[in-house]
Amino acid sequence: MSWKEFMALVLLIEAMVLIGMLVRAIPTIIDGIIKTKRRNRFGKELSILFEKHKLDRQQIEILSREFYLNSKDIQLTARRQFKEALMLEKLEKEKAAYFQTLFEDYERDEPFEGLPSDVRLHLERIREALGIESDHMLQPLASQLQDLNDENVRKQKKMWWVSVASLMIGIASSSFSAYIYFNPVEYVQPTSAPKPNK
Repeated sequence: MSWKEFMALVLLIEAMVLIGMLVRAIPTIIDGIIKTKRRNRFGKELSILFEKHKLDRQQIEILSREFYLNSKDIQLTARRQFKEALMLEKLEKEKAAYFQTLFEDYERDEPFEGLPSDVRLHLERIREALGIESDHMLQPLASQLQDLNDENVRKQKKMWWVSVASLMIGIASSSFSAYIYFNPVEYVQPTSAPKPNK
């Protein structure tokens, strides 16, 4: 096997591994894109409906089911609409206050949304033991845990890509080592230079 054939084989193996990894990651990426688009459409509809007539929380939840969104998505949408209301050239205080109240209601009612289910279960038990009126004591803890969880998810994604890159380098290195082992290069001893005549 020539060097060019060997390198083509290594590149083919790496391409196949990379394609396999991407096939595994693509559904997650596509799901994230689709969910973001649904949230954006839902937010635009909420904004339009606000101008016609304000919806109460139950109506918003019914409408969110049409977009297959959960309460965390509603909360994110409310936050985005609040920001957009503040960024308009003509500040719409009523609209901003409406979406701020909606966001705060969801944050108060579901302070542990987005956390892993086992952590959320323990926090709900603590919340019940303390009483709902003591939510303000758990809110900083829930926010901190949410930040840690988000950071952990980002690290896991980063480490996944580092693992893929390491795998590619490992395949290339192992292939190169195997090629050198099975096709050793002959080492030619350099001849000593002739001594000049005096």
